[in-house]
Amino acid sequence: MPTLSPNLRRGLVYLLPVLLLAGLFYLKAIHADAASGRRVGFSLNDSATGVSLREVVPGLPAEKAGLGGGDRLLEIAGQPIRVEADYDMVALRFQRGEPVPVIVDRGGQRVALTMVPGIPVSWVNLLFDLLVAAAYVALGLVAIGQAGRDIRARLLYLYSLAVAAELVMPFEPVNTLAIGLWSTVAFYLLSGLQMGAEIHLSALVPERPNWLRSRPWLVQSFYAIGGVVAASTAIALIVETNGGKLPWTSSQAEFVLLDLGLPLWAATLALMLGERFLHHPRREGRQQAGLVLLGLLPWMCVVFFLAGRQLLGLPTVSVPSALWTLVLLAFPVAVFVAIFRYHLFDLELVIRKSLLYGALTSSLVLIFYAALGAGGALFARSLEGGRESVWVVSAATLGLGLIFNPMRKRLQRLIDRRLFPESAAFRQRVLELVGELASRGKLPRMGEYLCDEICRTFGLTSATIWIAAPPMGQLMSLAASGIALEDSEQTVLLAPDDLGLRALTRGGRPMPSSQLERAGGSLAMRVRGAGAELTVPMLSHGRLVGLLLLGGKKGGERFAAEEVELLKLLASQAATVFENARLFESATFEGLTGLYRREAVLEILDREWSRSIRYDRPLSIALADLDRFKWINDRHGHLAGDLVLQRVAAELRAQVRDTDFIGRFGGEEFLIVLPETQLDGATLLAEKIRERIEALEIAIDSGEPLKVTLSIGVAGRAEVKGDGKTRARPLLSAADTALYSAKRNGRNRVEVAESETGTS
Repeated sequence: MPTLSPNLRRGLVYLLPVLLLAGLFYLKAIHADAASGRRVGFSLNDSATGVSLREVVPGLPAEKAGLGGGDRLLEIAGQPIRVEADYDMVALRFQRGEPVPVIVDRGGQRVALTMVPGIPVSWVNLLFDLLVAAAYVALGLVAIGQAGRDIRARLLYLYSLAVAAELVMPFEPVNTLAIGLWSTVAFYLLSGLQMGAEIHLSALVPERPNWLRSRPWLVQSFYAIGGVVAASTAIALIVETNGGKLPWTSSQAEFVLLDLGLPLWAATLALMLGERFLHHPRREGRQQAGLVLLGLLPWMCVVFFLAGRQLLGLPTVSVPSALWTLVLLAFPVAVFVAIFRYHLFDLELVIRKSLLYGALTSSLVLIFYAALGAGGALFARSLEGGRESVWVVSAATLGLGLIFNPMRKRLQRLIDRRLFPESAAFRQRVLELVGELASRGKLPRMGEYLCDEICRTFGLTSATIWIAAPPMGQLMSLAASGIALEDSEQTVLLAPDDLGLRALTRGGRPMPSSQLERAGGSLAMRVRGAGAELTVPMLSHGRLVGLLLLGGKKGGERFAAEEVELLKLLASQAATVFENARLFESATFEGLTGLYRREAVLEILDREWSRSIRYDRPLSIALADLDRFKWINDRHGHLAGDLVLQRVAAELRAQVRDTDFIGRFGGEEFLIVLPETQLDGATLLAEKIRERIEALEIAIDSGEPLKVTLSIGVAGRAEVKGDGKTRARPLLSAADTALYSAKRNGRNRVEVAESETGTS
């Protein structure tokens, strides 16, 4: 016997449900149109005493004919009505607009009436059913596409197709005999299948429990119970339609299947999933069970509401089909997310922030208003006619309002402590880590401690901090863990409008390297070169303080959503600590010119020197000195001298790149550090700066414009002798010699350091 190829089998698995959906909906649309011509607008109740009207819809033919709830049908169009199937047979002969005689028993009296069948077709409801059924089919196809050997995927596939078929079946009680009978039979059988499949599926979330492993026969019992009750209902209906009789009626079997079976079904699911949500040893297991339970809540609420009304003897309420459709959709979607998309979403975050806490707050609000309404009514009744009742109700309202928020917070803490203890401990450790930073002293030590603790707490392979150096905002390596600091790029030269940097700053959220690459810019390449999988911006009041570059997890797992949120919180608070420390260490920048102080710019020069040596990259410096600055102070005063320094500093900043560094080296001396710059380029820049300063006219209080000049000495790393151990002292010495030569040769000029022999 020929076998189907795997591709053909897969194609049939995908194609057949779509064809089934289309075919059933086509039949449903045709017969909905035909059935609407036979409808009269009432629902029936089949009992031992006969067939009575359960509900009559206002404005439709039955109500217009004078029929009412409780009337017992005796005859329609001359045919006696003993069971509901008798009515279905008679209704098949109805024609839209043709009067039909009806005889009912009303309070022991025979009443003859005439009704005219025919109501409009609800095409909106039909299309809504089709859309939701299509969503179910799509859900099933996606599930089976990821199934592999996971039985949960196959169960979700079968369950979704069963619900989709139920939604688009031409289920009409006044259709042709074949459609009316077999659609009802199919509905009963599908209900039994759904009952077994849903319980089976819920039993496997998050995995097969021990009690089910040791008792595999329980799985068969799930389906057997639902199947037997559904089959009994279907058989009774078929027998009654053909004039036969069984020890039980179809109405009795339907009562067991739907009126009793649905509440027991819902209670079983709630107990199974609730036990795992509360007591599963793994956090992921509790999260999956909790999400599935939340997906079931809408359906459970409707089922328990109807069952409660029945137990209390209240009148039956018809649930709109559209509501049932929406309620049914929540469960498979929740199961799908919990099982197949767990690696993309942290479901605990979803449960806590958007569902569980929302449900908690909503419940408290409902309880609050219920208590307020009940209390108000009680006090008003007990103190009727007295003015004091107003004060009592007002006091009760105030008391409830005062306890509402503390109660909500207390319950929220209880949920955190009982259901998510790992998360609470994790968050507490992150907050403690931020509090420990300030005790580490200076920024480098803070950075080292933060990197080490982040790697340990989150189980990462590496962590690096790039700090933004004001005022230009260049990124410099501050600390690293998991890799040697000298192995990381010491200075990251980026344009202020780099696309990746802008995306991080504007978004304010951690970004994976792949997302950063899609944003564009050169930052993504630098981050990838640093081996980072996640980049976390460190922002303080919307300003970039630094970047936290995180390597992958040691176990290869993805970053969970809650971890990303905690890293964002950690980076934000660490940025504030770093910013405060930097302000406290204001020795880095001096207030008059806004340039780096001498110690800071020398530290930067040493770092760039080491980077230049290690990677054999060009580096040049320029040492500039204002000519005859003492004369300016002596003649025009120190305030004029300060103004000159500010204007010269501003002009220097305007002429250099954002990736260069400028520091105030002495009283009127400036050191310009030019990474990635050859000696020729530095000389051209120095000459340009000299010309700009010479052209400056600085207005002072005396009214006469003040002009100054600048002497500059330029030196390049490739032209001087030195290595990584000597730091940048040889380079600085060469620039100082060139500056002295410029002064000696007449000032207002640029001199270049002579090339030295030896290794560089």
